[in-house]
Amino acid sequence: MTIITIDITSDPVCPWCYMGKIRLDRAVALYQKVYPGGRHDTFRIVWHAFYLEPSAPVGVPGVPWAERHAQKLIQRGGGDSDPAELEAKGRHLREQLAAKGRQHGIAFSFEGKFGSTRDAHRLIALAGRKEEESSKESKGGDKKAGLQDRVVMQLFRDFFEGDADITSRAMLAGLAEETGLGQREAILAWLESGEGGHEVDEEARWAREEGQMKGVPRFVLQGTHVIDGAEDEQAFLEAIVKAKEGGETQGAEQDPTSSGKGDGPGTASTCTGSSCS
Repeated sequence: MTIITIDITSDPVCPWCYMGKIRLDRAVALYQKVYPGGRHDTFRIVWHAFYLEPSAPVGVPGVPWAERHAQKLIQRGGGDSDPAELEAKGRHLREQLAAKGRQHGIAFSFEGKFGSTRDAHRLIALAGRKEEESSKESKGGDKKAGLQDRVVMQLFRDFFEGDADITSRAMLAGLAEETGLGQREAILAWLESGEGGHEVDEEARWAREEGQMKGVPRFVLQGTHVIDGAEDEQAFLEAIVKAKEGGETQGAEQDPTSSGKGDGPGTASTCTGSSCS
């Protein structure tokens, strides 16, 4: 049996991160079905922080999707803010993204609220620590196995398919309880304390400066096999096989403490191809 570790750098407000993870999950399922002995291999998913909007102020309530999208379109257009044109562009991009989403079983609501994702990343990092601690202490039947992945996927669902405000600590605390991370009141108190903020800031800084990442998602298999952007299932499957067999793929330098590019519909951040930046 092989344990294949996949490090994913992402931001909870990146739609291609959500779709890319679904493509990865499909590739993993296919690998375990068709690769000789693949059903005996296990996958460990580790999530890392990236800020699509690093200057977003912490503690400020999120902005509705349509409003933030219009702001980004104005910025990209050099200040041109004709309301009718903006609405037409926004509608076209939402239709494109909705069509992509349906291919992945995602019903984009466009009701989520954008803002700083620092607290969301703190929660994700906390889930990762709790999962790792539980794994070390467990002598079998680890109830927190996959906890971090559950937290991230629920964040994606609540933001992209619901109306979650990504900046809301109350929302994050409720999600933590729902996914088994901890009791709502305890998690809310932890979020209010600010604990873990420096660590996710440093991880996000490293990704941009040392890792030279311009966008997300980025997937790194076994520390060396790198996929930038939400590639298709076949590309993920090939990378998994290479990671299993020790083959080489084009890699990127990896930070020892942490583990895009592309075309595609725009969102509140600039999304082109299969990633957001």
